[in-house]
Amino acid sequence: MAHSIPAKKSHSAADTVEILAERLIRYHGFPDVLVSDRDPRFQSEVWSQLCSRFNITQAMSSSYRPQTDGQTERVNSTLEQMLRRYVQADEREWERLLPALELAYNTTSHSSTELSPYEIMIGENPLTAADLDLVGGLAPTRTLPMAKLFRQLCDRAQSHILKAKWHQKYYADAHSRAVEYKVSDQVWLSSKHLPALNHCSKFEPKYRGPVTVTERIGTVAYRLALPPTYEGHNVFHVSQLVPHRPLAPALVPHEAPVGWPPTRDEANNPTYQYLVDYILDQKGTGEEAYYLVKWRGARK
Repeated sequence: MAHSIPAKKSHSAADTVEILAERLIRYHGFPDVLVSDRDPRFQSEVWSQLCSRFNITQAMSSSYRPQTDGQTERVNSTLEQMLRRYVQADEREWERLLPALELAYNTTSHSSTELSPYEIMIGENPLTAADLDLVGGLAPTRTLPMAKLFRQLCDRAQSHILKAKWHQKYYADAHSRAVEYKVSDQVWLSSKHLPALNHCSKFEPKYRGPVTVTERIGTVAYRLALPPTYEGHNVFHVSQLVPHRPLAPALVPHEAPVGWPPTRDEANNPTYQYLVDYILDQKGTGEEAYYLVKWRGARK
Protein backbone atom coordinates (compact mmCIF):
# COMPACT_ATOMS: atom_id res chain seq x y z
CA MET A 1 0.00 0.00 0.00
CA ALA A 2 1.31 3.43 -0.94
CA HIS A 3 1.15 6.54 1.24
CA SER A 4 1.95 9.94 -0.26
CA ILE A 5 3.25 12.32 2.40
CA PRO A 6 4.38 15.86 1.53
CA ALA A 7 7.75 16.79 3.01
CA LYS A 8 10.31 19.57 2.71
CA LYS A 9 14.01 19.45 1.89
CA SER A 10 14.58 21.43 5.09
CA HIS A 11 13.16 18.65 7.29
CA SER A 12 15.70 17.25 9.74
CA ALA A 13 16.18 13.61 10.70
CA ALA A 14 14.00 14.22 13.78
CA ASP A 15 11.26 15.72 11.57
CA THR A 16 11.39 12.65 9.34
CA VAL A 17 11.07 10.30 12.31
CA GLU A 18 8.07 12.31 13.53
CA ILE A 19 6.40 12.05 10.10
CA LEU A 20 7.05 8.31 10.07
CA ALA A 21 5.42 7.92 13.48
CA GLU A 22 2.40 10.14 12.76
CA ARG A 23 1.59 9.01 9.22
CA LEU A 24 2.71 5.38 9.03
CA ILE A 25 3.52 3.66 12.33
CA ARG A 26 0.27 4.79 13.97
CA TYR A 27 -1.71 2.97 11.27
CA HIS A 28 0.48 -0.02 10.43
CA GLY A 29 2.70 -0.58 13.47
CA PHE A 30 6.48 -0.93 13.42
CA PRO A 31 8.01 -2.42 10.27
CA ASP A 32 10.48 -5.29 10.20
CA VAL A 33 12.58 -3.60 7.52
CA LEU A 34 12.99 0.06 6.52
CA VAL A 35 14.28 0.53 2.97
CA SER A 36 15.68 3.98 2.16
CA ASP A 37 18.21 5.75 0.00
CA ARG A 38 21.46 7.12 1.41
CA ASP A 39 20.18 10.55 2.35
CA PRO A 40 22.11 11.90 5.38
CA ARG A 41 18.88 11.92 7.39
CA PHE A 42 18.62 8.14 7.05
CA GLN A 43 22.23 7.73 8.17
CA SER A 44 21.86 9.97 11.21
CA GLU A 45 22.14 8.93 14.85
CA VAL A 46 18.43 9.65 15.39
CA TRP A 47 17.42 7.26 12.62
CA SER A 48 19.83 4.57 13.82
CA GLN A 49 18.47 4.84 17.36
CA LEU A 50 14.91 4.41 16.08
CA CYS A 51 15.82 1.24 14.19
CA SER A 52 17.87 -0.15 17.08
CA ARG A 53 15.23 0.61 19.73
CA PHE A 54 12.41 -1.16 17.86
CA ASN A 55 14.43 -3.97 16.22
CA ILE A 56 13.98 -2.58 12.72
CA THR A 57 16.40 -3.79 10.05
CA GLN A 58 17.80 -0.79 8.19
CA ALA A 59 18.30 -1.43 4.45
CA MET A 60 19.84 1.28 2.25
CA SER A 61 20.12 1.41 -1.51
CA SER A 62 23.51 1.20 -3.16
CA SER A 63 25.19 4.46 -4.16
CA TYR A 64 24.01 5.74 -7.57
CA ARG A 65 21.64 2.79 -7.78
CA PRO A 66 18.17 3.89 -6.59
CA GLN A 67 16.63 0.90 -8.42
CA THR A 68 17.50 -1.14 -5.29
CA ASP A 69 14.06 -0.13 -4.02
CA GLY A 70 12.30 -0.80 -7.30
CA GLN A 71 8.79 -0.89 -5.84
CA THR A 72 9.07 2.61 -4.39
CA GLU A 73 10.62 3.88 -7.62
CA ARG A 74 7.66 2.56 -9.62
CA VAL A 75 5.12 4.07 -7.21
CA ASN A 76 6.89 7.44 -7.31
CA SER A 77 7.07 7.32 -11.10
CA THR A 78 3.34 6.62 -11.38
CA LEU A 79 2.48 9.36 -8.87
CA GLU A 80 4.65 11.90 -10.70
CA GLN A 81 2.96 11.08 -14.01
CA MET A 82 -0.44 11.56 -12.38
CA LEU A 83 0.58 14.87 -10.84
CA ARG A 84 1.99 16.21 -14.10
CA ARG A 85 -1.49 16.07 -15.64
CA TYR A 86 -2.89 18.38 -12.96
CA VAL A 87 -0.14 20.91 -12.21
CA GLN A 88 0.64 22.27 -15.68
CA ALA A 89 -1.34 25.43 -14.89
CA ASP A 90 -0.14 25.87 -11.30
CA GLU A 91 2.46 23.49 -9.87
CA ARG A 92 1.91 24.92 -6.38
CA GLU A 93 -1.35 23.03 -5.88
CA TRP A 94 0.15 19.50 -5.98
CA GLU A 95 -0.04 18.96 -2.21
CA ARG A 96 -3.83 19.21 -2.01
CA LEU A 97 -4.18 16.56 -4.73
CA LEU A 98 -2.29 13.86 -2.81
CA PRO A 99 -5.21 12.43 -0.73
CA ALA A 100 -7.39 11.74 -3.78
CA LEU A 101 -4.48 10.40 -5.83
CA GLU A 102 -3.40 8.13 -2.98
CA LEU A 103 -6.92 6.71 -2.62
CA ALA A 104 -7.18 6.19 -6.37
CA TYR A 105 -3.82 4.41 -6.49
CA ASN A 106 -4.61 2.13 -3.55
CA THR A 107 -8.03 1.12 -4.93
CA THR A 108 -6.79 0.36 -8.46
CA SER A 109 -5.80 -3.21 -9.32
CA HIS A 110 -2.17 -3.80 -10.28
CA SER A 111 -1.18 -5.86 -13.30
CA SER A 112 1.14 -8.19 -11.36
CA THR A 113 -1.46 -9.27 -8.76
CA GLU A 114 -4.79 -8.31 -10.41
CA LEU A 115 -5.67 -6.92 -6.96
CA SER A 116 -5.57 -3.43 -5.47
CA PRO A 117 -3.34 -2.66 -2.45
CA TYR A 118 -6.49 -2.36 -0.30
CA GLU A 119 -7.70 -5.79 -1.41
CA ILE A 120 -4.33 -7.29 -0.46
CA MET A 121 -4.27 -5.52 2.91
CA ILE A 122 -7.88 -5.90 4.12
CA GLY A 123 -9.54 -8.13 1.54
CA GLU A 124 -11.70 -5.48 -0.15
CA ASN A 125 -11.70 -1.94 -1.43
CA PRO A 126 -13.14 0.77 0.84
CA LEU A 127 -16.14 2.81 -0.24
CA THR A 128 -15.26 5.83 -2.35
CA ALA A 129 -17.22 8.91 -3.38
CA ALA A 130 -18.11 7.14 -6.63
CA ASP A 131 -19.55 4.14 -4.73
CA LEU A 132 -21.66 6.34 -2.47
CA ASP A 133 -22.65 8.74 -5.29
CA LEU A 134 -22.37 11.61 -2.81
CA VAL A 135 -22.30 14.14 -5.59
CA GLY A 136 -24.95 12.71 -7.90
CA GLY A 137 -27.53 12.50 -5.10
CA LEU A 138 -27.33 16.15 -4.18
CA ALA A 139 -28.92 19.12 -5.87
CA PRO A 140 -26.35 21.36 -7.61
CA THR A 141 -26.91 24.14 -5.08
CA ARG A 142 -26.28 21.78 -2.14
CA THR A 143 -23.26 19.92 -3.47
CA LEU A 144 -20.37 20.22 -1.03
CA PRO A 145 -17.40 21.79 -2.88
CA MET A 146 -14.87 19.46 -1.23
CA ALA A 147 -17.01 16.37 -1.88
CA LYS A 148 -17.38 17.33 -5.52
CA LEU A 149 -13.66 18.03 -5.88
CA PHE A 150 -12.71 14.76 -4.18
CA ARG A 151 -15.08 12.79 -6.42
CA GLN A 152 -13.68 14.39 -9.54
CA LEU A 153 -10.08 13.87 -8.48
CA CYS A 154 -10.65 10.21 -7.59
CA ASP A 155 -12.42 9.48 -10.87
CA ARG A 156 -9.84 11.25 -12.98
CA ALA A 157 -6.89 9.91 -10.98
CA GLN A 158 -7.95 6.30 -11.55
CA SER A 159 -8.14 7.00 -15.27
CA HIS A 160 -4.67 8.56 -15.19
CA ILE A 161 -3.23 5.63 -13.22
CA LEU A 162 -4.26 3.32 -16.05
CA LYS A 163 -2.77 5.72 -18.58
CA ALA A 164 0.44 6.04 -16.54
CA LYS A 165 0.84 2.26 -16.47
CA TRP A 166 0.17 2.10 -20.21
CA HIS A 167 2.74 4.83 -20.91
CA GLN A 168 5.40 3.18 -18.72
CA LYS A 169 5.03 -0.13 -20.55
CA TYR A 170 4.78 1.53 -23.95
CA TYR A 171 7.89 3.68 -23.50
CA ALA A 172 9.86 0.72 -22.12
CA ASP A 173 8.84 -1.44 -25.08
CA ALA A 174 9.67 1.33 -27.54
CA HIS A 175 13.20 1.79 -26.19
CA SER A 176 13.93 -1.92 -25.94
CA ARG A 177 14.21 -2.27 -29.73
CA ALA A 178 15.31 -0.19 -32.71
CA VAL A 179 12.50 1.93 -34.16
CA GLU A 180 12.35 3.33 -37.68
CA TYR A 181 10.04 6.14 -38.77
CA LYS A 182 8.70 7.31 -42.11
CA VAL A 183 7.90 10.82 -43.28
CA SER A 184 4.50 11.90 -41.87
CA ASP A 185 4.74 9.52 -38.90
CA GLN A 186 3.63 10.97 -35.56
CA VAL A 187 6.12 10.77 -32.67
CA TRP A 188 6.61 12.03 -29.12
CA LEU A 189 9.78 13.99 -28.39
CA SER A 190 11.72 13.62 -25.14
CA SER A 191 11.59 16.86 -23.13
CA LYS A 192 14.96 16.17 -21.46
CA HIS A 193 16.81 18.80 -23.52
CA LEU A 194 13.88 21.13 -24.26
CA PRO A 195 13.09 24.44 -22.51
CA ALA A 196 11.15 23.81 -19.29
CA LEU A 197 7.41 24.50 -19.06
CA ASN A 198 7.31 24.64 -15.24
CA HIS A 199 9.55 25.97 -12.49
CA CYS A 200 9.54 22.49 -10.93
CA SER A 201 11.43 20.07 -13.19
CA LYS A 202 9.97 17.02 -11.40
CA PHE A 203 6.54 17.84 -12.83
CA GLU A 204 7.78 18.33 -16.40
CA PRO A 205 6.11 16.00 -18.93
CA LYS A 206 8.61 13.35 -20.03
CA TYR A 207 7.58 13.67 -23.68
CA ARG A 208 5.93 16.38 -25.77
CA GLY A 209 3.86 16.04 -28.87
CA PRO A 210 2.79 14.37 -30.93
CA VAL A 211 4.79 16.00 -33.75
CA THR A 212 5.26 14.96 -37.38
CA VAL A 213 8.41 13.48 -38.94
CA THR A 214 9.29 15.54 -42.04
CA GLU A 215 12.63 14.00 -43.07
CA ARG A 216 14.96 11.14 -42.22
CA ILE A 217 18.58 12.21 -41.72
CA GLY A 218 20.98 9.28 -42.16
CA THR A 219 19.98 6.13 -40.30
CA VAL A 220 19.44 7.35 -36.73
CA ALA A 221 18.16 10.96 -36.90
CA TYR A 222 14.93 12.64 -37.95
CA ARG A 223 13.76 16.16 -38.71
CA LEU A 224 10.52 17.12 -36.96
CA ALA A 225 7.82 19.71 -37.64
CA LEU A 226 8.02 21.72 -34.43
CA PRO A 227 5.89 24.76 -33.50
CA PRO A 228 7.27 28.21 -34.41
CA THR A 229 7.81 28.99 -30.73
CA TYR A 230 10.62 26.39 -30.58
CA GLU A 231 13.85 28.11 -31.60
CA GLY A 232 16.28 25.17 -31.37
CA HIS A 233 17.53 22.65 -33.92
CA ASN A 234 14.75 20.45 -35.27
CA VAL A 235 16.78 17.27 -35.92
CA PHE A 236 16.81 14.63 -33.17
CA HIS A 237 18.40 11.23 -32.58
CA VAL A 238 16.00 8.29 -32.68
CA SER A 239 16.64 7.62 -28.97
CA GLN A 240 14.83 10.90 -28.18
CA LEU A 241 11.66 9.77 -29.97
CA VAL A 242 8.77 7.48 -29.09
CA PRO A 243 6.17 6.44 -31.69
CA HIS A 244 2.69 7.84 -31.25
CA ARG A 245 -0.27 5.49 -31.15
CA PRO A 246 -3.83 6.31 -30.04
CA LEU A 247 -4.78 5.25 -26.55
CA ALA A 248 -7.07 2.30 -26.07
CA PRO A 249 -10.72 3.47 -25.73
CA ALA A 250 -10.75 2.66 -22.00
CA LEU A 251 -7.78 4.98 -21.47
CA VAL A 252 -9.18 8.03 -23.28
CA PRO A 253 -9.95 10.71 -20.66
CA HIS A 254 -13.61 11.61 -20.18
CA GLU A 255 -13.03 15.28 -19.44
CA ALA A 256 -13.42 17.66 -22.37
CA PRO A 257 -10.15 18.90 -23.89
CA VAL A 258 -9.27 22.54 -23.44
CA GLY A 259 -8.01 24.16 -26.65
CA TRP A 260 -6.47 27.49 -27.55
CA PRO A 261 -8.48 29.84 -29.79
CA PRO A 262 -7.20 29.95 -33.40
CA THR A 263 -5.08 33.00 -34.16
CA ARG A 264 -3.13 34.48 -37.08
CA ASP A 265 -0.26 36.94 -37.35
CA GLU A 266 -0.26 40.25 -39.26
CA ALA A 267 0.47 38.38 -42.51
CA ASN A 268 -2.60 36.19 -41.88
CA ASN A 269 -0.47 33.10 -41.30
CA PRO A 270 -1.28 30.61 -38.52
CA THR A 271 0.79 31.26 -35.41
CA TYR A 272 1.26 29.83 -31.93
CA GLN A 273 1.81 33.29 -30.45
CA TYR A 274 -1.27 34.64 -28.66
CA LEU A 275 -1.97 38.27 -27.86
CA VAL A 276 -3.56 39.51 -24.64
CA ASP A 277 -6.28 42.16 -24.87
CA TYR A 278 -6.30 42.96 -21.16
CA ILE A 279 -5.87 41.50 -17.68
CA LEU A 280 -9.06 40.47 -15.89
CA ASP A 281 -7.64 39.46 -12.51
CA GLN A 282 -4.38 38.87 -10.65
CA LYS A 283 -3.33 36.68 -7.73
CA GLY A 284 0.01 36.92 -5.96
CA THR A 285 2.84 39.34 -6.63
CA GLY A 286 6.30 39.28 -8.17
CA GLU A 287 7.48 35.88 -9.40
CA GLU A 288 4.52 34.26 -7.60
CA ALA A 289 1.94 36.25 -9.59
CA TYR A 290 -0.41 34.69 -12.11
CA TYR A 291 -3.12 36.32 -14.17
CA LEU A 292 -6.58 35.77 -15.63
CA VAL A 293 -6.52 37.38 -19.08
CA LYS A 294 -8.77 38.05 -22.07
CA TRP A 295 -7.12 36.58 -25.19
CA ARG A 296 -7.49 38.58 -28.40
CA GLY A 297 -10.14 36.94 -30.58
CA ALA A 298 -11.52 34.80 -27.76
CA ARG A 299 -14.74 35.17 -25.83
CA LYS A 300 -14.63 36.38 -22.23
